Amino acid sequence: MCGYCCKKIVCYIYFTRIIAILLKVTVPFQWQWSYELLVEASTLVFFVLTGYKFRPASNNPYLQLPQDEEDIETDESGALEGISKVKKTCNGRDRQKESTL
Repeated sequence: MCGYCCKKIVCYIYFTRIIAILLKVTVPFQWQWSYELLVEASTLVFFVLTGYKFRPASNNPYLQLPQDEEDIETDESGALEGISKVKKTCNGRDRQKESTL
């Protein structure tokens, strides 16, 4: 994690667990709703900033598909040899067998 993310998490935890609770204890009864407002607003801001920071990038190398046929690796180990696919009808009985190879 980057330093920005760690600081944001620490600030969120301190604000919702310490500052907001101190505010709840010190304000008069008619302002007790402000505690909930501040906690919910800080949670909203936290998740919006987190979603913005970790949004999908257009140039993500992990999401790129191979463009050439040479890049595509084929399974030549024979691990799927002799396996057949069974089609089932809606009542669950075997209807037809097809070979996958």
